[in-house]
Amino acid sequence: MKYEIIKNGIDDYTLKYKDKEIKFNSNVDLVTEMQEVNEKARENLIFDLASRNMTVNDLVKKQIIDGKTYYDNSNKEELEKIYIEKETSKVFMKTIKKMLGMDFTELALDIGLSEENEMKKFGEEMGEILVGRFQNKGQK
Repeated sequence: MKYEIIKNGIDDYTLKYKDKEIKFNSNVDLVTEMQEVNEKARENLIFDLASRNMTVNDLVKKQIIDGKTYYDNSNKEELEKIYIEKETSKVFMKTIKKMLGMDFTELALDIGLSEENEMKKFGEEMGEILVGRFQNKGQK
C-alpha cells in the first residue's frame, strides 16, 4: 500500500504514506469553489469570446435543410468542455496545495506514485474529498 486516506470526521482527513501523516480538512469554501467550476469556466469562455468580438452563438452552426432549421452545438459544447477542464484543474491544484502544503505532482512523487493510473486514482480520490463525496475504501 503506497498511501491511505482516512476519513476521521465529516471534513477531517488523514493522508498516510511512507512514514508521514498529513492531517487536512476540506472546508466549505474549498468545496464551494469546486462546485462553482462550471459557472466560472463558462464566464471565462464568454469573456474570452467577447474579447474577440464573438458570442457563444457564433460557435453554433445553423443549417436549413428542406425548410427545417437545424442547429449544431458541437463546437460550443467542445469549447465549454475544454474551459471546464482547465478551470477544474486550476482549482484542484490550488486547493490541493492549500490543504496539503504541496502541489499535486510534488505530493504524488513524494508518495511514490509513478504510473499514470496510480496518479489518476489518487487524483480522483482527492477530487471526491473536495466535492464531499469521499468514502473510506481501503486505498492501495
